[in-house]
Amino acid sequence: MKKNVLFLFILSSITCFGQITTTKMATKQEVLTSYDGSVNFLGENVRRYIGEILWIEPKSEILQQYGYDGFIIDYKKSISDKSNIYKCCDGVGSKYNELAGKYFKVIDVIEHPEKDTPKGKIMYGGIYYLKLQEKESNDILFYEYHSKYESSFPFVAVKFYEKQKGDYLGKEYVFADKYLEEIKDVYTGLPITQKTEQKWKCIDLIIEEEFFNYLYILENNKGEKIGMNQSVLKEKWTGVFYVSEVEKYKKKFGVENFNTIFKGKVKIGMTKEMCKLSWGEPTDVNKTAVAGKQTEQWVYGNGNYLYFENNILTAIQN
Repeated sequence: MKKNVLFLFILSSITCFGQITTTKMATKQEVLTSYDGSVNFLGENVRRYIGEILWIEPKSEILQQYGYDGFIIDYKKSISDKSNIYKCCDGVGSKYNELAGKYFKVIDVIEHPEKDTPKGKIMYGGIYYLKLQEKESNDILFYEYHSKYESSFPFVAVKFYEKQKGDYLGKEYVFADKYLEEIKDVYTGLPITQKTEQKWKCIDLIIEEEFFNYLYILENNKGEKIGMNQSVLKEKWTGVFYVSEVEKYKKKFGVENFNTIFKGKVKIGMTKEMCKLSWGEPTDVNKTAVAGKQTEQWVYGNGNYLYFENNILTAIQN
């Protein structure tokens, strides 16, 4: 009787769980996470562009004569056939003025078709076609996408741009005086009111029209506006601080030390952290341990060296 009860218990325990099944999934590319805008060029993860809006980045004046390569009407026809080139032609590509600054929606991604030759089929690995719809005209066209060559990608994904903008919008910065020397208002061309530890708030991200670089627009309390190269804020160059950091560093290092850091200088007695904030990361570090003392030589460009003993700056050579 006990055996029967035990058998029934085990059986009922098994039937309480759902069945484990296997399911054939789609290909790896088809189940990739949706595009989050963290990078502009997706390489082999090209299918994540589907449903996204791409903007064609304008070119500098000297390159405009060559138009844009890779835009065709029918992906099954030759890309070198002028009758198949979309908005033909500047040079051997699509007309610059017809495409620059236009928006396109990615409808689909198609693998490059095989090509029959007398020697057999040729496979085009890493090449795809983006099926696009131009937002104004609703034209359907294709762009030959090379997953290994980011430099040939002429688009800026709108979601990427919005993320770059959103990550810094509203943040407040203080710049060392060296960044503001001779700088002018980006819209009026007038010299700005330069003031040490002046607060600047990020209000916009633009793409300037001369070299088409990203510039963050910052505004002070006088309404003056300056443009900062994207790398200055993204990489937090030395002499660039969030407003919230200034008081923290003054309390941590003392006002006098922070003012020295802010001017891009170092002095004997500073810690490694202070020196990094002032001069940045060294190009090389040479370490020595003698009689319980840890010494380091920090090497900078132009023959500049800093020497530390147990974390404290003891000598400067320049």
